[in-house]
Amino acid sequence: MSTSLTTLLYSTLDVFTTTGFHGNPLAIVLVPSPQSSQISQQQKQNIAREFNFSETVFVYDQVKSPDSGLTFPISIFTTAEELPFAGHPTVGTGWYLLRKTGLDKITLRTKAGDVLVIKEDDRVRLKVPTDFKVHQPYTNKMLKEKQLALEDKDYVNGSTGAEAVVSIVKGMSFIMIELSSVEALGKLQQYSQHLTIPDEHLGDWKGFGALYAFVKMSDGTIRTRLLEGTFEDPATGSAASALGGWLGQSKGDGNWKFDIIQGVEMGRRSEITVFVGVSQGEIKSIELAGSAVQVMEGRLNVV
Repeated sequence: MSTSLTTLLYSTLDVFTTTGFHGNPLAIVLVPSPQSSQISQQQKQNIAREFNFSETVFVYDQVKSPDSGLTFPISIFTTAEELPFAGHPTVGTGWYLLRKTGLDKITLRTKAGDVLVIKEDDRVRLKVPTDFKVHQPYTNKMLKEKQLALEDKDYVNGSTGAEAVVSIVKGMSFIMIELSSVEALGKLQQYSQHLTIPDEHLGDWKGFGALYAFVKMSDGTIRTRLLEGTFEDPATGSAASALGGWLGQSKGDGNWKFDIIQGVEMGRRSEITVFVGVSQGEIKSIELAGSAVQVMEGRLNVV
């Protein structure tokens, strides 16, 4: 019996870098109108699992908006689920489409809202859709007890202290752990199981959760690592945006810039810039900037 196949074009990028095989890999799959209604949610999930990157983006045909020019609806998938928003997929997809269209700005329509992406030399800058929330500090006994290589002095809040929990949008939250040195950051070990933040702690923001560890460096940059169970991400724009928002809010009113370096311990150095605007103690805007480089392109068959 014959099987009907649909063929789609794809490209892969490395995001938050200008050097191939560094940064965070991303797959971008183009889904033109004739196929958009034929590709099911499960088929998209299967494709994301096949690429096995932290995220895969599906880009649909552009629509014209009188306010924002060309708008491209997109869907963002991990290997396990669809996400409302994620930083490195939007930066990478924006970078790719700006070069493909030759424009200086476009809009990406995500499940979390429309994202305006602007070209800035060799990188792009975008306003992050936010539903920013700082939750009550959280204590998870396993969180630090499983880190056998770390001592009390390695944690800014100590080995028993509670840590901040920050959501960038509903359904995407991070436990922020500040470490005292880059050596301590390098000693972090992956967990044998997912670190879950209880739904009752997050309330309406319940959903995806991960650990984002960071160290403030003497040169003003911030070194980070993201761990989600056995998975480590070389660059996480949503976590970097959440961290930047939290740090900016703690600084008070003003416009703040944070240069974040992630993925060094994986051999995939990533450079992320976050811009934060705070007014009357509240987050008014969070913007994310970074570059990318194309690595591969090809065709895939959807069964």
